Amino acid sequence: MSNEKPVLGYDKFLMMALLKEGPLSLEKLWEKSILFLSLIWYQQLPEKGQPMMEKLFFKFAHVRSEIEDGRSSKATHSAEYEMNKLIEKAWVKLNDNNEYELTDMGHKKAEEYEKHMMKEASMARRELKPSATAKNTTFLDAFLAILKLGSGLISGSMGLIADGTDATMDTVEAILVWLGIKYHRENLSTILVILGLFVASISVLFDSITHLLATIGGHAEPMTMPYLVIGVEAIAILSAVFLFYYQRYVGKVSNSLTLISQSVDSKNHIFIGASVITGAIFAIYGIYFVDAVIGLFVGAGIFRDSVGLLREAISAQKGEETDYSQEYKLPLEECWEDNQIIAFRNWILYLLWAKKSNTQVEIVKSLKKVFHPDNYIPVLSELNATCTGHYDFEGKFEIIIHPLKEQELLIEEIEEYTLTEKGKEHLKGFIHNFKYYDVHRSDALLLAMAEDKKE
Repeated sequence: MSNEKPVLGYDKFLMMALLKEGPLSLEKLWEKSILFLSLIWYQQLPEKGQPMMEKLFFKFAHVRSEIEDGRSSKATHSAEYEMNKLIEKAWVKLNDNNEYELTDMGHKKAEEYEKHMMKEASMARRELKPSATAKNTTFLDAFLAILKLGSGLISGSMGLIADGTDATMDTVEAILVWLGIKYHRENLSTILVILGLFVASISVLFDSITHLLATIGGHAEPMTMPYLVIGVEAIAILSAVFLFYYQRYVGKVSNSLTLISQSVDSKNHIFIGASVITGAIFAIYGIYFVDAVIGLFVGAGIFRDSVGLLREAISAQKGEETDYSQEYKLPLEECWEDNQIIAFRNWILYLLWAKKSNTQVEIVKSLKKVFHPDNYIPVLSELNATCTGHYDFEGKFEIIIHPLKEQELLIEEIEEYTLTEKGKEHLKGFIHNFKYYDVHRSDALLLAMAEDKKE
């Protein structure tokens, strides 16, 4: 039992399917698995011509899954293997129709798993509300402030101390934002954040100029522990990337200029952290002015962002309606927006591989059935991350199928489609992703983030 995958392993996934839909054949359980993996937008295989950032993100997602669940004892096996394991536990049995069904004990276990997943889904949705975002930002900013200030004092890095001081201001600012959202004073919170950004820009510019002059004058203080500085700032950058994405997403969904302003601040901390790391690397070789020069550009960038946000705030104060969803785009946002079409393509490849359908009429019929809003898919249905609308498969079939033909994953011959060897390899790699996949709290959040994007 100690080797069971946490949160929701493949065996639990299969049991939830049996709980919701009754006895199912091995083929139906496998189809549920394919649909599940197809709709996980951040587990897709990079496509031809995809931006480098998206390719790196997908690669990181795959590596993370392998690192977290890479032990052979935790790797996912085939649906048949998992079902045999559940039969040995007396949680599942094979009926006279050669279908799997839950035993009384298995039914109780499946209900526990479903209840747990519903709780995860509820928590994920709660974490994507403005008040929760502000609260989480406060705690993370406080942690970063302590980490940066402590490490800066130990290492003697003026850049890290300055960054830690800024993080302390961010913590105070985050507390005020949290209170502003909680007590419906968002306009005031927005102004405070923007003022904080102006102060940060002036502070970065001042520190950079002072450090540059000190370096030129030959009396700049040497950095005693550059590797500590690099390590701390690397943690800070990862935290800033998370906060930027988190705040920007919730800010866009809730149309909150306060959270969008905070996301701009988080984005700036990514560049600030990068400049400090760059300075530390050059300091190892006795070059001390590089981070100051980079700091000048970062400070100017923060000031520019502050001016733009101030204009937005003034417009909001005048009562002008603004939709921030288009103006403040998120990196990788197109990935989850286009995920449904990618899922459709993966399903077509699976149909051809399983030799279930090979004509347009048959493929469209299958797409309509499996991607119907009422089709239950464990985990995704609880998170509302399935297809919630009816897609025009007939009218948009060429849009769906064209990239598959262009990439030579399938070929069309007299109104019939055939999977190529390249297509088989693509599908094999896609299915392989499921080997190490597991649903953690971070996964529940990522999947829930795609919820409002469905048509």
